[in-house]
Amino acid sequence: DDCLQQLLNNTTAFLETECPKVLVSKAIGYAVIAGSALVKLPQILKIHRAGSVAGISHASVLFEFVATLVNVSYFLPLGYPFSTWGENAFLLAQNSALYILHAHMSGGLRASFLLEASAACASGYVLYRRLVPDFVLPAAACGALGLRRCTVSCEELAGTLPMLLGLVGRLPQIAQNLRQRHTGELAFITYLLNVAGAGARLFTTLQELDDPIALAAVVLSLGLNLVIVAQILLLGGTPKKAANKAA
Repeated sequence: DDCLQQLLNNTTAFLETECPKVLVSKAIGYAVIAGSALVKLPQILKIHRAGSVAGISHASVLFEFVATLVNVSYFLPLGYPFSTWGENAFLLAQNSALYILHAHMSGGLRASFLLEASAACASGYVLYRRLVPDFVLPAAACGALGLRRCTVSCEELAGTLPMLLGLVGRLPQIAQNLRQRHTGELAFITYLLNVAGAGARLFTTLQELDDPIALAAVVLSLGLNLVIVAQILLLGGTPKKAANKAA
C-alpha cells in the first residue's frame, strides 16, 4: 500500500526505494500462482488420454501429494502474503486429483489407498494445528547436520518435511526413469512449468521472506525438477512396445 501511494504521488521517490523490486516480486508471485492453477493439467490429461500410468512411480505421486499438503499446513498459520506461497493450494488440489487418478488406474481405490489418504490428511491437520510437541534431536545428529540447536519445533518440522518428502518423492521417479530407460507418461510441459515456477518462486522468496526453510525448499524443488526435465529430453517417453503392453 505504501509503495502504491509513492507511485501515485511521487514517481521519482518511488524509483529510489525498494518498491520497484517489491512490486515486481508481487507480480511474479501472483503469476506463479496463476500458472500453478494449470501446471498439473497436462499430466492429468496425458494419463487420461493414454489410459495408463506406465512409467509413473506411485511413491512419487504419493509423496508429492503429501508434500503439498504439509506445505499448505506450514504456510497457512504463518500469515505470509498469499503471493509468496499460494501456488501450494492449487498444487494440492491437482496433486490430490493426480493421486486419485493414479490409484484408480493402477489397481483401483482399494483399502490401502484409503489408509494412505486418511493418514496424510490426519498428518496435515496435526501440523496445521501445531500439535506436535517440541522434541530434541540426538547430539550426534545435530553435529552431523550442522545444526546450531537440537530442539525442533512443530513449525520447523512442518517446514522441513516437504523438502524431505520432495526429495524422497522425486528420487524413486528419477531412479525408475534410469532403470526403465524411458520416462513413461510423464508430461514434459508439466515439469517444464515446475522448473519455471520454482525459478520465479526463488526470486520472490529471496525478495519477500526471511525464511531459510522456505528458501531451501524452493532450491531443492528447482534442482529435482531440472533433473526430471533433463531425463525426459534425454530418455524420451514410453516406447511403443511398453505402451502396447500397458494397453
